[in-house]
Amino acid sequence: MTNDELNALALKLIEEDMTARRLTEGSRAAIRIALRDFFRWTKTRDSGDIRVLRKKDLVKYHAHLAAQKSKRTGGDLSPNTINSRFYIVQTLYSCLYRSGLISQNPAHGLDLKVNGGSYWKRRPLSREEITKFLETIDGSTETGLRDRALFELLYSSGLRVGEAACLKVKDIDFARRLMVVRGKFDRDRMVPFSEVAHDFLTHFLDSRIDNGEAWVFPGYNGHLAQNSISERFRELLRRFDMDKKEISTYSIRHSTATHLLENGASVRHVQELLGHSCIESTVRYTHVMTDNLAKVYRKHHPREHELFEVVDEAYRRRLETILAGRSKEC
Repeated sequence: MTNDELNALALKLIEEDMTARRLTEGSRAAIRIALRDFFRWTKTRDSGDIRVLRKKDLVKYHAHLAAQKSKRTGGDLSPNTINSRFYIVQTLYSCLYRSGLISQNPAHGLDLKVNGGSYWKRRPLSREEITKFLETIDGSTETGLRDRALFELLYSSGLRVGEAACLKVKDIDFARRLMVVRGKFDRDRMVPFSEVAHDFLTHFLDSRIDNGEAWVFPGYNGHLAQNSISERFRELLRRFDMDKKEISTYSIRHSTATHLLENGASVRHVQELLGHSCIESTVRYTHVMTDNLAKVYRKHHPREHELFEVVDEAYRRRLETILAGRSKEC
């Protein structure tokens, strides 16, 4: 068996594993890209045969990942990206081992997880920011109307980008403002969407609203790709002078959860809306509220500190100016 034939067989095993785990097409695409990168790297080794690699080789591949640059930003890969891509390689070797293609799993017991992931450093947009973003989109053009409908829907219902991309017209009940969302691992759920999102959706779909099999957000080869949505979001952020490292498309979903919780929605209801399998995933969205509550508590509770104030940079500058003036007087 040639190395190319072996790699093709390995991809087939991974495809079967992804089907068994009911991964979304977006997740499958990311896994395929990561494996192709790994196969390209193995060709630089002595034999190029993935079956002969040992733990020390996988450690070298991990170092290779850490040295790579992001094609989008030109900077280092994030810890989350490195961890995710290496986990995919570990999954590959688990599949090879279970299928009998290798007698020992070199990835077993390797713990090379990079700390400092930025997943929960992605902050939600404030209400003012999300309003500015949505209302600045020019809906007078076809692309602008699509963008407004898409991002209104994402914010309205806290959808994942892949969930919005895979929507078909038949999934949406426009009369009741409800839609069936195909979530992770085939966990379908029924979620509501706002009247504003409804109006932009119906306007955008126009005559296609009667074609149940049509993609709501069509792309070149079927539905709009997830990476296309992310790139469009980043492009609009730059255009609106809102581009910040800690803001991504996931920030919209984060914003939905945070704003609902701030307005008194229960964690259980938000869990159902977002499609989390466990409530712990939803509770993590409360950290922004918890931080704000701690500041309010320390500022206003008489037994905590009756004179407490949050010292910001402007306050520090004012204090330094006052102290400098007093020094001159002395």
